[in-house]
Amino acid sequence: MVWLLCSALSGCVTPPPAVPPPELPPMIVPLESAVREPTCPSCQEQTGEIARLRQDVANRDAELRGLRSNQRDQVRLLRESAQEITRAKVRLRRLATQADAVSYIAEVEVAMESLRSPRGAAATVPLLVLAQDILESTAAPFAQGDYGVTMDRAAQAEQLIALVAHYQVRPGSRPQVLGEVPLQVAIPLKVTSDSSLRRQPRGKAPLVGTLKKDTRLVAHAYRGRWMLVNTEDGRVGWVNQMRLGAP
Repeated sequence: MVWLLCSALSGCVTPPPAVPPPELPPMIVPLESAVREPTCPSCQEQTGEIARLRQDVANRDAELRGLRSNQRDQVRLLRESAQEITRAKVRLRRLATQADAVSYIAEVEVAMESLRSPRGAAATVPLLVLAQDILESTAAPFAQGDYGVTMDRAAQAEQLIALVAHYQVRPGSRPQVLGEVPLQVAIPLKVTSDSSLRRQPRGKAPLVGTLKKDTRLVAHAYRGRWMLVNTEDGRVGWVNQMRLGAP
């Protein structure tokens, strides 16, 4: 009886809840083990090739920057040298004698004749015609004994002849697209007929203004069939060389 009673009492007692096991912190995987270097031979070769190519590109970029810097320095030195030579030539022309003027004019005439073809096609080139007019205008100052002005005008003609020699379109060849060519010596000119002064060297460019016949100009640059000029009233623009002549 006692045993039965104890068994009944023990069956009514609720056992305490089980205690859950403690939570473990998340495992931190080191970066080295999370991102592993490729172990296959082909992957290692590709990685090495990429690193080599990147280094090669960096070296090439550095070399290119050095070349560009050197090129800018060379261009600056060449420009300064050209300016010094131009100034020296101007000083020499100021001290020219009659013999110097005669010799220089003869040299310019020979250079002009060398551009003339047997059929005379080069004689129709506007710049060459203009050079001929300027060269002929040396007669007046030469007769007056002003050999400095004579040399200046001959130098202007020579410069136009040099432009024709470099950019002349030969028969049967394709016209070239030219960039602006600054003149070493400014050339006084005049307009031979009413002309348009344009902002750009092309026929449909916006107008700066209209130039009347015999308007005085000074040319500073050349591009194709156009001359960059300054007017006496301060305007700047492009005029077709077909409408320009010696003053």
